[in-house]
Amino acid sequence: MKKIGIIIFARASSKRLPKKVLKIINRKTLLEIIYLRIKKTSKRIPVIINTSKSRSDDEIVNFCKRKKVKYFRGSLTNVIERTIKCCKNFNLDGFVRVNADRPFWDFDMMRSMMNFYCSNNYHIVTNQLSRSYPKGLSCEIASTNIFNNLDLNKLNKNDKEHIFNYFYRNKNNYKIFNYKDSFYKKKKNLNLSLDTKKDYIMVKKIYESDKFEKIINMKTKKIIKKFSKLFYETK
Repeated sequence: MKKIGIIIFARASSKRLPKKVLKIINRKTLLEIIYLRIKKTSKRIPVIINTSKSRSDDEIVNFCKRKKVKYFRGSLTNVIERTIKCCKNFNLDGFVRVNADRPFWDFDMMRSMMNFYCSNNYHIVTNQLSRSYPKGLSCEIASTNIFNNLDLNKLNKNDKEHIFNYFYRNKNNYKIFNYKDSFYKKKKNLNLSLDTKKDYIMVKKIYESDKFEKIINMKTKKIIKKFSKLFYETK
């Protein structure tokens, strides 16, 4: 059996909305909301917060300690190196990448993609090779071997920050499966992420429209249908 971990990439130094991962939404931080939605996939799969050694991310680590969440710290700018070290530290054969700006993370989608990955022989299972999902639902699952075999000195700055770019650019050298969903293809221009103050106001409206437990447990597709008037489209 492959040992898979779910890695949440979080940092406090976001440019458009600083400390967005620690923004309070219905008495919870954005980071905790994402963590709680992810844990619905399986209590047995390790969930790890991947952050930096920068002092600006000390608050993220304090959150992990308070909530007894696994975490790993590494380089702020060399995210791909930090990822490799994180996977080695937790002895992972593969990992799911989740960015910490996903308040409506689709735990059903991730579960299906993980099952597909574990049942097949792909280096990467993704829904981003040709985009057919709304912003805020990008999901990638990869074997740690393809990362371990990289020559990091040959990667450019962008590759080190956006850890799947190199593989997508060299897709003919890897076995990559692009995961699709007919419902999401029709909604692919919707914005479900939290990047700006406008997004924050929208997310707060949804999470404070009912009991927190009801929204946190609500399936993503139902959220989109129920609150369709609050979501806006991006290009």
